[in-house]
Amino acid sequence: MPKQMDLLGGHVVDVPIEDRMQQAFLDYAMSVIVDRALPDVRDGLKPVQRRILYSMWESRLVPDRPYRKCASTVGEVMKKYHPHGDAAIYDALVRMAQDFSSRDPLIDGHGNFGSVDGDPPAAMRYTEARLSALAMQLLAGIDEDTADFRPNYDGYEQEPEVLPARFPNLLVNGATGIAVGMATNIAPHNLGEAIDATLHLLAHPDATLDDLLELLPAPDFPTGARIVHTDGIRGAYATGRGAVTMEAVATTEVRTGNLPRIVVTEIPYQVNKATLLGKIAGLVQDRRIDEIRDLRDESSRDGMRIVIELKRGEDPAPVLEKLYRSTDLRSNFNINCVALVDGAPRTLGLKDCLSEYISHQRQVLTRRTTHRRDQAAARAHVLEGLLTALDHLDEVVALIRAADSADAARTGLVARYELSETQANAILDMQLRRLARLERRKLEDEYRELLAMIEQLEAVLADPGRLDALLANELRDLKRVHATPRRSAIVAEGIAAEDVLAGGSRAGFEAQDVTVYVTRGGSLKPIPQRRTSPAHKHPSDPVVAVLRCTTDHTVLLIDEEGTGYRVDLPDVPVVRPRDRGTHAAQTLGEPPAAAIAGAVVLPDPAAGAGTGEGSPDAVTVVTASAQGQVKRTAVGEYETRARTLQAAGVKHGDRIVAVALCDDDDDLVVAHSGGLVTRFRAQDVRPMGRTATGVIGMDVPDGQTVVNVSVVEGGRDDGDMVTISADGAAKRTPLEEYGVKGRGGKGVQSGAEALLFCGSAADLHIAGEQPAVIRPVELPDARRTARGTDLGVPVGAPVVAEASPVGAR
Repeated sequence: MPKQMDLLGGHVVDVPIEDRMQQAFLDYAMSVIVDRALPDVRDGLKPVQRRILYSMWESRLVPDRPYRKCASTVGEVMKKYHPHGDAAIYDALVRMAQDFSSRDPLIDGHGNFGSVDGDPPAAMRYTEARLSALAMQLLAGIDEDTADFRPNYDGYEQEPEVLPARFPNLLVNGATGIAVGMATNIAPHNLGEAIDATLHLLAHPDATLDDLLELLPAPDFPTGARIVHTDGIRGAYATGRGAVTMEAVATTEVRTGNLPRIVVTEIPYQVNKATLLGKIAGLVQDRRIDEIRDLRDESSRDGMRIVIELKRGEDPAPVLEKLYRSTDLRSNFNINCVALVDGAPRTLGLKDCLSEYISHQRQVLTRRTTHRRDQAAARAHVLEGLLTALDHLDEVVALIRAADSADAARTGLVARYELSETQANAILDMQLRRLARLERRKLEDEYRELLAMIEQLEAVLADPGRLDALLANELRDLKRVHATPRRSAIVAEGIAAEDVLAGGSRAGFEAQDVTVYVTRGGSLKPIPQRRTSPAHKHPSDPVVAVLRCTTDHTVLLIDEEGTGYRVDLPDVPVVRPRDRGTHAAQTLGEPPAAAIAGAVVLPDPAAGAGTGEGSPDAVTVVTASAQGQVKRTAVGEYETRARTLQAAGVKHGDRIVAVALCDDDDDLVVAHSGGLVTRFRAQDVRPMGRTATGVIGMDVPDGQTVVNVSVVEGGRDDGDMVTISADGAAKRTPLEEYGVKGRGGKGVQSGAEALLFCGSAADLHIAGEQPAVIRPVELPDARRTARGTDLGVPVGAPVVAEASPVGAR
């Protein structure tokens, strides 16, 4: 039995070896878990990472300062905070600087920091580094009492227990670590998507996992690649454990002489390119793949390019499929989301991660607001003393001159004017120039501003809702500055190699007729085109457009701020009516910046030429604003490679409310919330550029807003106009009762607060908790000024007209 010395008693006691070993192992295990291997859920950092960032911040290695040798940083970290080897510190620093390891690097490195080929970084005496702009957001406010500090390993310094972290870094950059008896492997995500999910959970604490998946659908890896087999992602986000399958991005080229080649431009995350090339070469040498005749790495600073030359006449698709099966061109990322929560390891799902981060941010903002209030109150207290002295200037000067010493003067001021010692010291330290009249006015202005600031800060502390609003605004500001488009595309299940080579899910793609539901939040849901019950039952995200087209078209979404988003329907899976749609962010790389006002299907440029009726050259996109501005822009203006573009100019205080397609010979019908309707020729609005704000289409009085714009095809009068009032009444009225007037008129009465649709619409879709489809032919005829028939739908439920099929003209 081993002996243990009792230092207090000065004698040796016997202890069972199994007990001593058990306790020693547990102490070691917890030391590794807490102090080395696992990240904190709040800032997503392991201790060594946190110490590096804080040490660099202390040394002012910020983005607007020059780089400094990494050896200097490593030395400072090791000296002050991290009692381990310099190699471990430098490895952690390098990883945070590698753009192929971190989705959004926290360190801006200068020099050789390694490569995706597995090349090691240069020695720390050669490389330089400073904090990245995003890293500053992790540290923002740390000097405002937003984090607890603890003594370092030797007690000479103080280090933060956690950073304020103004964004969810655990999700954005992920983490990898091996502890004792456990490990963690967290995938990186897109910053903009992570913030969107955080904002949604902040506003809707009872949000489901499916709600969050619409905004944060999958990881976003630094090296790009495609994400396939998304069934595993939901399980990983629900339980914290699962797998994500990644595939390399490849294209095909054919050289002169029918010599095909496969070109790989993106590989899965954490795949070593040099090892991958060696594996492919080994397959060729072992004659497991006979179709390859040459293999080259043409990667450069412009991007990755692996060229696989095939023998004459070979089909690239089967070869790529063999490579997917036999190499890391297809690989899995195994998610094991383990992080420290209150100092203990815990397996976390997506909602758990976001909830813990939101809780942390509420504490950070509460502490920062309290600190700022206390600082403002302390300054206001000093100013009160200075203003008191200025109110009794002659007496104060006489008292100070008569005092034998500064202490006596201080005591006299405190006794005479009931001041604090702090105020008295401020008066004694006041410079003579403060006695000027202008200086007094400055002190009074500062005092009033501080009182207003204190009142605002107190209001934030007293109202959790205002605190959450402050958090939401700061997250949106950070996203606006730092978010980048998604790199890892999410593709359909089981995509074949020939589809990959042809550029995604378009190759081998047979178009089908669909009805596309577009929601205000930016989701698209194509369902097979058939006349059935309503397909969208989410009142919190109402439908703004119902489009009939085929799956080979492009849909243009326009938000309230006038930004347009081109979404290719081949990239959006066709689903069943009861399924959820696909958020536009999954194809755009980032979510729309504002609520979607409307959407149209862009005509196929290959469908025809010329300027005849219905040809793409004659069709224009119509936008209407709340204040009555109407603009027409040729469809060709929206034919661009850019996914996001300026679709319409919007004046300050205005917003886009409706979007439609029309030809030159159509009429436009505009309605406002006061129940008035005006009809005028589309030709009265000449086509303009995308950035123009348009012309006055309707004279909208104060307090009213435009609610819709409808198109009367061909300017005919033989159809019907359908109006739906705000209280749920509907009627069908002959078009001839809405006579054509000039642009900019006040309009005629249509009965109640009308939403207006022309009779060419196939169906009317009413959103809400009990969605419904109404066919115009089933509505009774009524005069323009009549109220109509009660539909039995919820008051104020959004109503959308199903657009005519593309090409129906």
